Amino acid sequence: MKKGLLFISALLASTIAFSQVGLEGIVVEKYYVSDAADSTDAGDNGAMYPLHLGSVTYRVYANLLPGYKVIQLFGSPQHTMNVNTTTAFYNDPNYGFKVYQGTSVNNTKKNTTLIDSYFTIGGVANGLCGVLKTEDTDGTIGNNQGILANNDALAGLPITGIDGVDGLMPGTPILPNVLGITTELDIFDQSVGNDFTTNGAAIAALGGMEGVTPSNHVLLGQFTTDGVFSFRLNLQLSTPVAGESQIFVADSALTGEFVDSTLIYTSLPPVIDLVEANGVVSDVDFSAYPNPCDNQLTIVQSNNQVDKVSMRLMDLTGRVVMNDVYWSSKRTIDTTNLPSGFYTVMLERKGQIHSVKFVKK
Repeated sequence: MKKGLLFISALLASTIAFSQVGLEGIVVEKYYVSDAADSTDAGDNGAMYPLHLGSVTYRVYANLLPGYKVIQLFGSPQHTMNVNTTTAFYNDPNYGFKVYQGTSVNNTKKNTTLIDSYFTIGGVANGLCGVLKTEDTDGTIGNNQGILANNDALAGLPITGIDGVDGLMPGTPILPNVLGITTELDIFDQSVGNDFTTNGAAIAALGGMEGVTPSNHVLLGQFTTDGVFSFRLNLQLSTPVAGESQIFVADSALTGEFVDSTLIYTSLPPVIDLVEANGVVSDVDFSAYPNPCDNQLTIVQSNNQVDKVSMRLMDLTGRVVMNDVYWSSKRTIDTTNLPSGFYTVMLERKGQIHSVKFVKK
């Protein structure tokens, strides 16, 4: 740890004030939303934490001015670095990694590697760097198992299929150096966990890394979770002037540092739509029946779990008909006096929101 701190301090000490501020902000892209086929594949391959239906893959980019490069992500005694979720991060069990390490394109196409959780400074696969899907002009590498095929509008453009764009473009990725970190990154390598925090470590790209498209977005990490995702980051950039750099922190800037509010982020809870089949709407966490219903709708937590659930029943106009909080594995809603029509029940549990759509006869 001491060696890592000395190295980080040496990098930070090289900072010189520059007339232009090189960070235009942090951009968070919803890259993908997992479906049932993805979840099944993850389970079949032995994922330690399930790939729950509706899990969101977030990509985090630094948006830089031309000529600027990312040197490192860091945490210091003055500036905590943190990446967190309210549940756990999904890790691909076959070819996933904690920090980008040069996985082949062929292995990147296998199973759920493309939605693994990890840190990086630009790289995703051998010869390929991460770009915003809206800037991807060469289509998709696809998927060998035919999964990752969900076209959920919440995640924008699909990442596989005929019209897919996978957010990968040719480039020369740098293998980052991990400094001052021991087991903290294990939550991105088949260890169930929800929090990465450091006050004395860095993920560095010696020489710096810039984006491979004119907008100069550099991918800093990709994180898949079924919970609420948040981060607090600090960055060092090199400027177009040789030997000069700039430090950007989440808050409480010291002399010569810049505060950028976009270095702090918290997502909205993802909404998971339960799927209807044979009169039952369900996902891996809840089921509800009958649909359509007459006098009552029964909602059951999977595996008879007893967790706190906040429930909101709304009609087709969005008007809230009923609010409730309960602690039980089963909840029955009396629908006798509801007018016939379409309704939605929103169920919030452990930072997730599940959407149940049903018809009252």
